[in-house]
Amino acid sequence: MHNEHDKSNPFALDNLLSAGTIRVDIQDSPLHCAHRHESDSWHPVPSRQLSVYAEDDMFCKISFLTEHRFLRATCRLGAGKRVLYIRIYLVPTDLPSVQEILRCRSEAVMKEGHRHLQATLPSIVQDQRSWNADELPSTSQPQNYFLPRDIDNRTMAEIYSDLPSLISSTVAVGREIRGLRSTLYEYQRQSVAVMIEKELSNQPVQDPLYIPISNIRGERFYFQPSTLTAARDCPTVARCKGGILCEELGTGKTVMILGLILATVDQLSQPEESLLDYRPVMSPLAYRTFPADEYFNARRRAGMHKSSTLDITRVPSLVEILLHRIRTWGDKVDIRSCEEQLEASNLWQLLQANTPFYHHYSVKSPMCALAPSRTRDRISEYPRLMHLTTATLVVVPINLLGQWDREILKHCHSTVRYLIVRQTTQIPSAKALASDYDLIIMTDSRFRREAVKNKVAHLHKLKPCTCAPFPGSRVPDCRCPSDPAVSPLLQIRWKRLVIDEGHTSGNTAAALNHFVRGLSIERKWIVTGTPTSNILGLSLGRRQDDDIENDIGVDSTYSLPVPATTDCSVSDTSSISDGGAENINISRVWGTYDYDNLRKLGAMISDFLAVPQFHSDPKLFGSHVSAPLCDRHGPRVGAVKVLSQVMEMVMIRHRIDDIEEEVVLPLMRHTPIYMDLDAYAAMSYNAMQASIAINAIDSQREGQDYIFHPRNAKNLQIAMDNMSQGMFWSASDILFNVDQIRYEAPEFLARATAAEVPDHDMALLKQALAHAEAAAKDYLWRAMQHHEDVPFRVTGIDSAVFEAWTRGKLKDKFRAEDLMHANRLCDLRALIRSRPLMKIDRLVEEGKALDINERARCEKKSAPVHDVTDAAQMKKMVSEVKDELEVMKEKEKVYQAEDVPETDIDDFVRRKLGYHATPLLSKLLSSSPLSGTCVGPSLSTKLNFILSEVLEHSEKEKFLIFSNSPLTLAHIAEALSLIEIKYLRYTTDVSLPLREQCVMTFESSDTFRVFLMELKLGARGLNLISASRVIFCEPVWHPDVEAQAIKRVHRIGQTRPITVKTLVIRHTAEEAMVSRRHLLKGSGKVPKMTTEVGMRHFMENPRFLAVPTEPERFSSSLQISLLTYAEPQAQSFTSPHTLEESATPPASNLNVINTCNRPDDTADRAMKRPRTVKFAD
Repeated sequence: MHNEHDKSNPFALDNLLSAGTIRVDIQDSPLHCAHRHESDSWHPVPSRQLSVYAEDDMFCKISFLTEHRFLRATCRLGAGKRVLYIRIYLVPTDLPSVQEILRCRSEAVMKEGHRHLQATLPSIVQDQRSWNADELPSTSQPQNYFLPRDIDNRTMAEIYSDLPSLISSTVAVGREIRGLRSTLYEYQRQSVAVMIEKELSNQPVQDPLYIPISNIRGERFYFQPSTLTAARDCPTVARCKGGILCEELGTGKTVMILGLILATVDQLSQPEESLLDYRPVMSPLAYRTFPADEYFNARRRAGMHKSSTLDITRVPSLVEILLHRIRTWGDKVDIRSCEEQLEASNLWQLLQANTPFYHHYSVKSPMCALAPSRTRDRISEYPRLMHLTTATLVVVPINLLGQWDREILKHCHSTVRYLIVRQTTQIPSAKALASDYDLIIMTDSRFRREAVKNKVAHLHKLKPCTCAPFPGSRVPDCRCPSDPAVSPLLQIRWKRLVIDEGHTSGNTAAALNHFVRGLSIERKWIVTGTPTSNILGLSLGRRQDDDIENDIGVDSTYSLPVPATTDCSVSDTSSISDGGAENINISRVWGTYDYDNLRKLGAMISDFLAVPQFHSDPKLFGSHVSAPLCDRHGPRVGAVKVLSQVMEMVMIRHRIDDIEEEVVLPLMRHTPIYMDLDAYAAMSYNAMQASIAINAIDSQREGQDYIFHPRNAKNLQIAMDNMSQGMFWSASDILFNVDQIRYEAPEFLARATAAEVPDHDMALLKQALAHAEAAAKDYLWRAMQHHEDVPFRVTGIDSAVFEAWTRGKLKDKFRAEDLMHANRLCDLRALIRSRPLMKIDRLVEEGKALDINERARCEKKSAPVHDVTDAAQMKKMVSEVKDELEVMKEKEKVYQAEDVPETDIDDFVRRKLGYHATPLLSKLLSSSPLSGTCVGPSLSTKLNFILSEVLEHSEKEKFLIFSNSPLTLAHIAEALSLIEIKYLRYTTDVSLPLREQCVMTFESSDTFRVFLMELKLGARGLNLISASRVIFCEPVWHPDVEAQAIKRVHRIGQTRPITVKTLVIRHTAEEAMVSRRHLLKGSGKVPKMTTEVGMRHFMENPRFLAVPTEPERFSSSLQISLLTYAEPQAQSFTSPHTLEESATPPASNLNVINTCNRPDDTADRAMKRPRTVKFAD
């Protein structure tokens, strides 16, 4: 037994962590001194048998911890003999010569010790007076505890935002990278430098599971919160060769990856490390002909040392040595500067064919690996040949494949060799992939398709190559067939794998992760602006928008307390603090939503990135990171710091403040536009609300008949989607059930009376029945329900022509006004422009014939009219895109070959191809019987506003219009055709190749002014900086989805100010959404709209809109002539239902815009040559 006073004793007090003291009130109980003192001159702590003290449980814990070497403790009475001061000395786990002793503690002892440490450590105070057993004054000062007691209520997103900007200490990236056309910003060069350092450095890093902590003398120790153990020196762990590039959305992550690839383009991957298997780097030439021992042993081990194809009789020539060294030394030899000379000689073919490789054996035991080869034994298993490469494999979502192609053309020189692997592309051989390309890009779906070709065992059955060499050389001309059951991707030691939008790798069950495990990859990168669903890189350029959003007036209607009886179950149990003074000392409990995001982050780190520390123990992240954070009492001490350190170890990002010092995006202004529904649309809305109200009252808001019952969640969502559609425009072939409601009205009233419903419910029921009755009696409203399209008001049209060309019962002679659909107006206009002097009788005949043909097409295709007309629209758009691509190709030829002034090129090319941007109108149109026909506003106030905006601004700015509903976008497309503004669509009914072409065309051509985009498809990854105006057709409930959509235009490269407008119908759920979203800002998780307390309360208590008894006239609105072209900035629709003031008075610095014309304050678009576009053959 060591002497306690001997410093050579590893457990001597001087070798331990002097944590602090615990103060124990011993009341009047005497302390019996054993006259034995420790090296600090204090007494040993009384044993657990003493029970005379008020806090004898503390002594029991300290006694157990001392006995099992968790800590040591000494004590001393204060001067007043009423307080016992206990010094606590923690035993560091890295004390010399004691690790074996500490490891021998049983699992039960470790568990009990952890429980006692949890109770003891928070009581330790670091105070010099207590350490000296001096009595503290009666007025106690704030005490400094050993474990900090500051409550860290940061969310995961806030922790992410607080990560520091990383700067490499060993690697510097210059302003110019060979092969990169673009010049990187300073912060982008810093990120590339940090990535290179992570890939190349072999220096270990500090263990992120330990946090720094000080002893009583201020000396630094390291503490592991999960195990409550300390170490004198911070342990180190192996570095991960990769990480997560999670710079803010819109900051140029793609060009950073291109910079990384080109800065390391000649670096060759190295064989996968193995302690049991020696894996030299070889080339086919060296393997066949070089006599060196490593090649001889490789041939012997593979059973090839007696092959007739070997030629080792002569010494390798200098050329042969160079052919080998150039391919195996990687970036040590600058071969790219000599590529042209080599290609002109016969050496280039030999160099490309001499692909480096190594042999991978399935080593089953150390004895098998080290045993000498018995040449007389038949070789039953051949080595798996793994090609080494300088190439990077990039896997991207299918909708970003075309964008990567465009980004490479934009940022890289033509010397970059890259391959785009599309859905139908045949993947080249492994040897070609490894030798011929710097960059291989493929979609995630195509990547997963390769996962089925995973018969790796077949590769060990393939005999080594015995192909003849190239004539006049000894380099093998390998033509060995590949095994179709094995993907070429599995036969390469990849230098780097990049997963774009790689947050999907957080799903441990993903097929992508499963296939990645089977690949041999040296470096792995995830590229995303959203590592998990609540970590959002959406801050760049949002300062000005946040200032505006904070000042938005919120209707107090939606901020009132909601009755506790509201049935609203939210799966997330995490508490949300308002940040008020009353909650300052309350820990935020991390709930199931937080835990799920931690699980995704853990899967990225341990499974996909395979960070050595976490990959070797798959449970480590959960036990040491997630569990301490998700304690039921709130995060344990140091748990948030550990998560921050883990994220800092793998994530590369810059704080937004650092980026905005260098990059200032144009101003972005986001404004809600409040408007009222047209009278007919309000009738439809009230009819839908009537059904909800009747359901609530008739079911007495109970049971499964009630639409808000938990089992009706799917039907409720459908009802809310229909309601949202109705606030743009909606028609119902069953008239929204108003006839049935009208028929059963007496029964509803009788049941309500019998149930003795409250007076307010009876009043609500009567309102619902009255609104259903009003809609059912309106003949024109009933007529417009039989076709989905939005009707437009028309004036100055001959009655006979109108009745022949309009649809259904809209032609009734008792109609209040003339209404026609946009596609019929377009057809009528096209006919008259082609034959301007056509008489009334002939126009009537043509209209009737068109009606008959349309019905015939619908019957033939068994589809409603809208589907047939929408298909025709889509076909027309496809034709226009193809024509525009031809124009762009021809322009490029003209630039290079013909002497045409730049300002005249567009007109020159279009005339040459027979296309005309604006065909000349016949002067005879003024003599047409419909020359005075004008198109007025539609019955959709949202559509009217969009058309007004497009007409006003589309000459100088492009539009990006988002909606959740493809039907809404189809309505807008028809209206844009009516006013003859070119548009493109990006929706689920557009094929993937056409979507790619649409993005490229929109960005490259000035012809198309509007991009209609389905929100779920266009909210991530796309770069659409040619647009500067964004319109959301309905409010977006999730702020992150909205912000990501805006980032398509508000990103690096944008030069125009960005205008964002969200269309909101007053006194409806849309207005409630805007207000509730503002109240929920900063609260962490945003629940589903149908379960959020405030929104659910609003929806459960339907409100009806006031409907004018007479539809408001539109004669004061500016109208568009049917036969002439609408001039941008010259005409607009002014709806009487869109007013200047919002539902609540807005803040003084927020302008809620009306639909009146305003002068455009944007600078004229400069005339410039369009960027070069390369086309696939």
